[in-house]
Amino acid sequence: MAGHKYFFSAEDIAADLSISGDEAAGLVKELHKELKAAGYLVVSGKVPSAWYEQQKSNGFRKQYVGYVPLAERRLLSIRDFSVYAGGIDQRNARRFVKANGFAVSIGAKMFVDRKRFDEWCTEQNRQGKQ
Repeated sequence: MAGHKYFFSAEDIAADLSISGDEAAGLVKELHKELKAAGYLVVSGKVPSAWYEQQKSNGFRKQYVGYVPLAERRLLSIRDFSVYAGGIDQRNARRFVKANGFAVSIGAKMFVDRKRFDEWCTEQNRQGKQ
């Protein structure tokens, strides 16, 4: 993270860990619980940068039950896919997913089959090397 900050927001953490904003917000909530349990005051939506870096270096993400990294999920939301695909905007992500057959609909919600996308990327890479 560029420059020195005393506190990191969920947006800063999302950029640092390459995770979605929703995941980062959930992580901030979990970190707040730990700080409160230890008797510290918390700033809404932010965590102290030094403490965050210490938790990160100790592998803090391993202790959160239910967390599944994007690269291990089979289905991704459009928002998560946008992050996974390198930060493309969601409108272009939605078009790309539909055009290339990666879309999976569950009810009214559209997801992206990450495995199909990864296979497509591998194939594109092979064709580019020929």
